[in-house]
Amino acid sequence: MVYLAKKNGVVVHHTDRAAMEALDGIATPDMEITDEEFEASGGLARLIDGEIVLGKTSAEAQAEENARQIMVLKKNLAETDYIAAKIAEGSATVEEYAGKIALRQAWRQEIAELEATA
Repeated sequence: MVYLAKKNGVVVHHTDRAAMEALDGIATPDMEITDEEFEASGGLARLIDGEIVLGKTSAEAQAEENARQIMVLKKNLAETDYIAAKIAEGSATVEEYAGKIALRQAWRQEIAELEATA
C-alpha cells in the first residue's frame, strides 16, 4: 500500500503508515492506494485545487501527445528539406515533387493547429 496525505500544500507519501506518522506526524492518510495504482500514476501525486491528484491530467496528457506529434511532423519536414534545395538548384521541378510538396504543406498546417491548442 501507498499512503498519501496533504501537508503544507504538498502531497507526502509513504509505504509504511508508522513511518508516515513518525516522519511527518500524520496518523491518518488522506488516501490509500495500491502499489500498482501508484506505479500506474508514474509516481506522480500532487495537489490540484486542494485535492490529491494521481498521474497526469487529461490536459497534460494531451499536451504531451501534441508535442510528440509536432516532433514527428518536424522530423518529416527535415527529412524532405532536400526537395526545396533540388528545386532551387534546378535539378528538379515543382511538378516532380508535387505530392511531397502538398504533404509538407499539410504537415506545416497540422503543426500550426497543434501549436495553437498549446
